[in-house]
Amino acid sequence: MTPRLAFVLVLVGVVVFDAAPASAQQPGAISGRVVDARTGDPVATAAIRVLGTVLTTFADDSGRFQLRRVPPGVRRLAVERIGYAPRRIDVDVEAGARATVEIALEPQAVALGGVVATAAKRELSVGDAPVSVAVMEGEELMQRTPATAADAVAYAPAVQFVGTQVNIRGSSGYSRGTGSRVLLLIDGVPANAGDSGSLNWDVIPLTEIERIEVMKTAGSALYGTSALGGVINVVTAPPPAEPLTRLRLRAGFYDDPPHSEWIWSNQTRVYVSGEASHGRRLGPLDVWLRGGYGTDEGYEQNGELDRANVALRLGLGDAEAKGRLALFGSWAFEDHGEALTWCMRGQCPDPQGLAFQPARVAADAQDDRTRSDKARGYLTWTRDWGDRFSSFARASLGWNDWTTNFGAERIGAETFVWGGELKGDWQAASWLMLTLGGEAAYTDVNADLFGQHDLTDLAAYLQAEVGLTSWLTLTGGLRGDARMIDGGSLADPWSSELSPRAGLVLAPDARTRVRASLGKGFRAPSAAELFTETVVSGFRVVPNPALRPERSLAGELGIQRYIASWLALDVAGFVYDFEDLIVGDTMLVGTGTIEIQFDNVPEARILGFETIARVSFFRDRLLGQASYTFLDTEETDTTTGETQPLPYRPKHLLTASGTLIMGGLELGVDYRFASAPERVQVFPNERLDPRVDMNVLGARLAYRVGRQVIRFMVDNVLNYGYTTIERNLEPIRRYTVAFEIEF
Repeated sequence: MTPRLAFVLVLVGVVVFDAAPASAQQPGAISGRVVDARTGDPVATAAIRVLGTVLTTFADDSGRFQLRRVPPGVRRLAVERIGYAPRRIDVDVEAGARATVEIALEPQAVALGGVVATAAKRELSVGDAPVSVAVMEGEELMQRTPATAADAVAYAPAVQFVGTQVNIRGSSGYSRGTGSRVLLLIDGVPANAGDSGSLNWDVIPLTEIERIEVMKTAGSALYGTSALGGVINVVTAPPPAEPLTRLRLRAGFYDDPPHSEWIWSNQTRVYVSGEASHGRRLGPLDVWLRGGYGTDEGYEQNGELDRANVALRLGLGDAEAKGRLALFGSWAFEDHGEALTWCMRGQCPDPQGLAFQPARVAADAQDDRTRSDKARGYLTWTRDWGDRFSSFARASLGWNDWTTNFGAERIGAETFVWGGELKGDWQAASWLMLTLGGEAAYTDVNADLFGQHDLTDLAAYLQAEVGLTSWLTLTGGLRGDARMIDGGSLADPWSSELSPRAGLVLAPDARTRVRASLGKGFRAPSAAELFTETVVSGFRVVPNPALRPERSLAGELGIQRYIASWLALDVAGFVYDFEDLIVGDTMLVGTGTIEIQFDNVPEARILGFETIARVSFFRDRLLGQASYTFLDTEETDTTTGETQPLPYRPKHLLTASGTLIMGGLELGVDYRFASAPERVQVFPNERLDPRVDMNVLGARLAYRVGRQVIRFMVDNVLNYGYTTIERNLEPIRRYTVAFEIEF
């Protein structure tokens, strides 16, 4: 399988689909506007769906929308937007005519839903998804003055970052950046790094995000490898109807460390960034261009970071077009200091002779640096074939190039990932929706640490949604994946995988949704986990070409309930039953050298439950959200039968936020708690490396004047010192101000 073949498959599919005969039925159309029932203001990005068809559209910045090729007759529209009560209305559509409607949505700040694309590879309501999906909209993302999208995702329910690695419901733990059990998508296109499988957040255009969807269970039945623990889909916003320019300036500084003995610099450490974007529509063509640059002096020694990125999105095809082309491209650059652990006694100048200095690094690591360049691009083509069938095709390319200097040693890797996908959504009957498609990817890796390798991935999937009654929907799906490494055979015992999934949604009344799902997940080991061989800063990494894919059986049972107009609850219980879980085994060898090799744990599991509550008081002037996640984890030694907790998982995870709105003034607080992990792997001696809870409080203020906003944020108000991985201090107290300007 070559990169050229992947692109040919996409093009052939486009030609075949385009040759399909058009429907002879003369359709009608629906156009209109979605507004706030209280204020009359437009409700942008509201989703409008014609039930019983594949027809879906979104309101623009003025709240206007158009639906074409609507079958004649009385049609029911489902209209949804986060922050508003969902509404369904009937519209009488005449053949060859256009029906015009105005739809008023009632504000409902406690809404837990919205429209998502992740759960089914097409837009549907969160309440109609058989799995848990959290949605964070653009405004919510910007509230905390983030530097990257990762800073915002860290506040999603049941999500925790362990080091730089995202952890959903404890599924990931920590694997030192060499693999991810969470799949990152940009507009539904895979964006994980090809060599390590890690997530590259800096290629995402932060100011142009419409929403981020976090699917909190195994997604391999639709997305294959890397979706073992969940999926994060970043949906970029289309350009507005009128020309729009956005400017965002962000600046701040770090406080002193929580203990005076830890102070290592007599200068205030600052950070500054700026972003600019412009979007407009020119007839059937829409475009937005974004660029940004930032520099951060860091709160740790050798923690400096420089970052730059640009992104371009082009779209061709207006609301009346049958098909639409979209082109997206982004490039990001980072140059930052590299420190694997903080300074221990005797490793750096320290007249006080402390056992460790959390803000310092060893003297021989003070010049270690990493430079990385990353690019992502895709071309997509969508088309509605009447009201019953829609198609999607994409071709994508990802490129990573990084270099790290550890003293005199220089290591690096360059990786290309070519991908393609064809998908169709078919409303076979009013009670049956079928989604079917295929994917192909070719990865070429050339790394100093593990040599040159190529990976070929092929997959096909099918999902069916069956509406047995108006209150019960069943979902069933199956995906088959095959991987070849270095031209290996499909007969290899671990090269292929079948991932089934089943689910149901029960709606006994308009205020309640019950969901249940059971499905298999899997993740093939990354090239880094299979082949890395190196010795760096006292760590020796040993390759393991015999490493097997990890698999899971993931189940969930949940209920979403609107208790009152001011209170909504979502409660879920979940389980992951792992087979051949990939972990980095560590042992001390030689004189102070720690040896790491990735190996399979035959049996492991996670049991847990999650509760989310949203409240609203004083006509949505006081808003609050809290989530609590409990995890019970264990891995089993099949030889001795002994069990122990999985490493780097907190037993208790809590997030809470509150916002008070008084005219243009907005005050907010945020709190995040994660209990100390019961087990770590590299430095397990608690006397030398004590483990503490994460206990972080944030405070924020924003003031709006028209479309302009000034924000002020204090992160880690208590200046609490903590780690999520051994000997790596997490950010101390910092103060940030941001200006957001639109014209």
